[in-house]
Amino acid sequence: MDNERSTSFSKNVEGLHHEKNALDKTSPLKDKFEAAKEQDNEPGPHLVDTGRGSDMVKEDAPHLRPTPSGPMRDIPDRYASATKLGKERDEADERIRQAIEAKARQRGKDKDRER
Repeated sequence: MDNERSTSFSKNVEGLHHEKNALDKTSPLKDKFEAAKEQDNEPGPHLVDTGRGSDMVKEDAPHLRPTPSGPMRDIPDRYASATKLGKERDEADERIRQAIEAKARQRGKDKDRER
């Protein structure tokens, strides 16, 4: 017998493969588009706007995570405290400076009146 036998016809895939081109892709899309154009797009009673907003969004709104306690919280607390204290001191220093300037102006006016 012949040892160099070719593959049987049923196993041969030559000519069976067909590449899709742009035209092959457009016809199903065109059919879907035409079907969508023909649909009734009128809003039904289920799409009535209540003006309250979505209840689901209100329920699922993100919440702040609880702040950690202990050593993890110490550094941010210390920083916030120092910042707040520094701001309060700056404001107090400014008020004192303004009071000293006002007193000096008042003394200057008093001296001018005496002359």
